[in-house]
Amino acid sequence: MNFDGWGYIDGSFSYEPSRNTLEIYQQNANGYALVMRGFAAEHWHYLDVTPPKGTRFLAGQTYQTTTNFSPQDSITVLNISGDGQNCDWSSTPGTIAVKEAEYDDAGRFTAFAATFSVPCGWRGSAKGEIRFQSSIGYKATDTWGYRLQMGAQPAGMRGRTQAITVEANGTEPTTFGAASLSGADPGAFEISANTCSGNTLTYGQTCQLSITPKASAIGEQSAVLTLVEDSVAGKVTRLLSLTGYDPRDATAAPAYFSFGDVPAYETSVPQTVTLTGASDLPITFGQATLEGDNRASFRITGDGCSQKTLNKGQSCSMTAVARPSSPMQVGALLTLPDNSFAGKTQLSMGVNGYRDDRGTYYPVAPFRIMDTRSGKGAPKRMVGPGEVVSLQVTGSGGVTTEASTVVLNVTVTGPTMNGFVTVYPSGLSRPTASSLNFTKGWTGANSVTVKVGADGKVKFYNHTGSTHIIVDVDGYYSKGHECCSGYMGGQYHPLSKPVRITDTRTWGTGRVPREHYINSAASWGSTINPRVRAFAVSITATQPSSSGFLTAWEGSPDNLPNTSTLNYTTGATVPNFAVVPTTPCVNCGSATGWPSIGVYTHAPTHIVVDIVGFYDDGSLPDGLRFQSIAPTRIVDTRTGQGWPSRLGPGATATVPTPKTIANVDTWGLATNVTAVQPTSTTVMTVWPSGVTRPNTSSLNPRAGSLVSNAVQTMISQDDKFNVYNASGYTNFVVDVVGTFNLYPPTPPAGWNSNLTSAVPQPGLQADSRGSATPEVSTVHLVKRI
Repeated sequence: MNFDGWGYIDGSFSYEPSRNTLEIYQQNANGYALVMRGFAAEHWHYLDVTPPKGTRFLAGQTYQTTTNFSPQDSITVLNISGDGQNCDWSSTPGTIAVKEAEYDDAGRFTAFAATFSVPCGWRGSAKGEIRFQSSIGYKATDTWGYRLQMGAQPAGMRGRTQAITVEANGTEPTTFGAASLSGADPGAFEISANTCSGNTLTYGQTCQLSITPKASAIGEQSAVLTLVEDSVAGKVTRLLSLTGYDPRDATAAPAYFSFGDVPAYETSVPQTVTLTGASDLPITFGQATLEGDNRASFRITGDGCSQKTLNKGQSCSMTAVARPSSPMQVGALLTLPDNSFAGKTQLSMGVNGYRDDRGTYYPVAPFRIMDTRSGKGAPKRMVGPGEVVSLQVTGSGGVTTEASTVVLNVTVTGPTMNGFVTVYPSGLSRPTASSLNFTKGWTGANSVTVKVGADGKVKFYNHTGSTHIIVDVDGYYSKGHECCSGYMGGQYHPLSKPVRITDTRTWGTGRVPREHYINSAASWGSTINPRVRAFAVSITATQPSSSGFLTAWEGSPDNLPNTSTLNYTTGATVPNFAVVPTTPCVNCGSATGWPSIGVYTHAPTHIVVDIVGFYDDGSLPDGLRFQSIAPTRIVDTRTGQGWPSRLGPGATATVPTPKTIANVDTWGLATNVTAVQPTSTTVMTVWPSGVTRPNTSSLNPRAGSLVSNAVQTMISQDDKFNVYNASGYTNFVVDVVGTFNLYPPTPPAGWNSNLTSAVPQPGLQADSRGSATPEVSTVHLVKRI
């Protein structure tokens, strides 16, 4: 019997009582005329044959056959199965040619001989001879198995030869013709020796076909060996299979580079993959390269494998880092050419870049979080000389645990001596820089940007005497976390130079009355305005008729906070820096809908507002992000640091920012500028080098005073800024507390960038650095709370 196209049971088999277990039944319970079941080693086959109902087979007749489970009226039933697989029904009938059919009186066979050919549907076909107590000769061969499984074989090389024995076991001699290979992968095998073709064998004689594996690929491969012979089946078949493996191979541990979640535009921690020789033959690597559209997001930082040969068990390592070029999942391949069958070893690389809000600003409604006069946030008493007070800032006033740096407005009142206060992070050493300088009896404030300690606290050091300290929080910069696709912290957009957007002295309406407020608005157009979340401003009270304070907030009269931005005395000119949340201006004439802030005054005074930049909602291009640093003094004219001498009347100092502070992405600085004992009352202005001086002020010190003010300033492309003094002579000090850096940042050296360059956007950028000068409201509105 030969099975052709039956999958794993392709092959030729012969069953006879002298060699195999052969069970024969006649007229069994199912009504079949003859049933045979043969067993050989692990294989078995079943055959039953029944003529049409009510008939007997006649010698010399050929009958059409079908497969069925019971006798049929008009057609012969022939069922065949092998190793549990049936010859499936086919619409095309098979045939059985009866050569001998003898019966006894009971209708049972005494002799039967036939040849058959049966289509088996999708499985293929079966052909063979049936003999039962017949003297009619037949030809048959057997290969004693369906499949020659050659196991694992080295790809591209000749493997170990194995022999297939073919035996003639018919009563008549069998003559063999050509042997050939066909099927899916005939090239993976070779007939390396053949003692069958051209020979004739009688019963019990054998010949051999030697098969040599030649795996042509990695993985499963198969073919069908066919040996032509002159039996009814016409051929002997045997299924061949092997599994190709690479004889020069290396295993990787781990199997690939997985960098996990990494903020977009930041460099991951290094990952290492170790390659180990895994086959009998040595594997030699060429030069490692990165491949794929996103290869620029990865970099090889350690290469211990290029140009190296590994024997079995020897190892080398590759180390790489990832820097996702966008907030998305990206991948690449690290490729090492080698002498393996595949020609290369490849390691996949993957990183999930996510949107990170590190250094973005979250404005909050001004909120008082410490007042030693009432015991809020600190003991209810003055802070004594040399005393340090700790303040928990996270969890208070809208400041979350994601805050890395807070923007505070720090006020002293009633100091018993001249002195200063230094604000610094909990857990770090106190810096030498001062945050707020004051004279005996003075009430005044300064904006302080300070890093938050690991415990969420900042500290306040009072140098001499005793004083009350009041602290209001205005907002915070995020330390960075995976952020939503919608609103996130704002990026900073400094103006190319400060712009005065409000000066009530020019309105012609006199001082702003007691307990009134103004709206101060600016516009960058319909595209930018809805995205503005806060103004960075210098606010000045000048010519007050009595002592009082100003409060800057988002401008809604129902939300005026119980805080102060600056404190003034009669006739004084007092500035202070503030980052103030904005809202669209309501009932502001032509400025209605513009982003605006409100400034409230406790006593009659003129108000001046100079804007130095704005914070967006995180959606505008070319924004800057804040990086806090330990307060660093870069100018002290008293010692010649940063500028050789004090500034004279009308003089300008051009100050270079040290390279230890500014890098290629640094566009702005957060500073604290102090005027030291000017010889006359003066105005000082800070602005970036390379542009004309604006008509704004950063400090307004009186003669002989020691006055500080927070100043956010852009720096020029060569990292410089200017300090101008209007009158007299004065020393000055500049302490840097942080930098504003372009986002996305410039890739580090050695990285290829597939980012678009940070090109200024039309309508947003006026020149190579800095946002365009805003349109200033000409509507003068004074409103009563």
